Amino acid sequence: MTIAGEADADTFSAPYGVVPRGRVVPASTGLPTREAFEEHEARAACPTVDLGGMSFLRIRGGSVEACQHALIELRERRSFSLQVLAVQHGELTAIQTSGRSLTLEAGDMALLDASEGLNLLSLQAMDAWVIDLSEPVIARWLRQAPAATCRLRGDSGWAKLLSTYLRTWELDSLNALTSRFEKELIGEHVMSLLTLALAQVQGGVPDDAPVISTRDRSVYLQMRQWVRDHHTDPEIDVTAVAVQFGASTRHVHRVFSKAGGGESFLDAVRHDRLDTAARMLQAAKTGASGPVSVAEIAVRCGFSDPGYFGRVFRKKYGHSPTEFSKKFSGPL
Repeated sequence: MTIAGEADADTFSAPYGVVPRGRVVPASTGLPTREAFEEHEARAACPTVDLGGMSFLRIRGGSVEACQHALIELRERRSFSLQVLAVQHGELTAIQTSGRSLTLEAGDMALLDASEGLNLLSLQAMDAWVIDLSEPVIARWLRQAPAATCRLRGDSGWAKLLSTYLRTWELDSLNALTSRFEKELIGEHVMSLLTLALAQVQGGVPDDAPVISTRDRSVYLQMRQWVRDHHTDPEIDVTAVAVQFGASTRHVHRVFSKAGGGESFLDAVRHDRLDTAARMLQAAKTGASGPVSVAEIAVRCGFSDPGYFGRVFRKKYGHSPTEFSKKFSGPL
């Protein structure tokens, strides 16, 4: 489908910042403006759910209304550096401010540079997801993310499996989840499949990739959850996990190596500690007794050496803890 040249294409979309912000008229009238009403409609028409460091926005409905509502909602959301656009049904064209456009059919996906802003165009009813990837998710999963827009065709390979997985989702069920473990597990499913799909585009998945048994996967998930629950304990080590699960330390290392997608036990502990530290730096700069120092946050997250904490934090996020706390705001 070619959008260029369509006489009325501009009625279907608007870039970030162009759609007027909703305003409420003076209290003397007691009535909302049309813009405020449209924003309320947009939020109702484009529901969202947060899972495992990602935010999922559902776009569903008639072409004009769905795109307009989605753009109003996207304008109000925190800016992420990467987004995944996944079309489930219909057809949707994404146009970035650089002028690059990409038309996706049912099942197709694209990894987009969200910092550019986004226009959405469609001439038919459709169903799609816009997935915002947080900085911790990008740092953990997409170390070699493509610099430009990357298209993933949904008719074969891992991209097809991911598209099929997303198609089975029901928002009511996802919003009903209360367990952090369940939310992060779903997020890991999505990012595992996305990483494999990108690997196919960038050169293929290794033929010698390990085959993970159901038992190993189950044991790994239990161990991984235990680490999440205890990662702030500075004394946590592989021996503590082995004792908890009645296994040898060698077996714990083997389970993480085989079923952890390349993440060792030490990687898992460090990841959880850094993720918690990032959240604390971003959302809680002060405590009940005054400012919270970087050193104190390091200790609270299980790091006994603030210097080491600063080094590994910069390596993962590209900023020192102090720089990170100044640059980012709002929940991860």
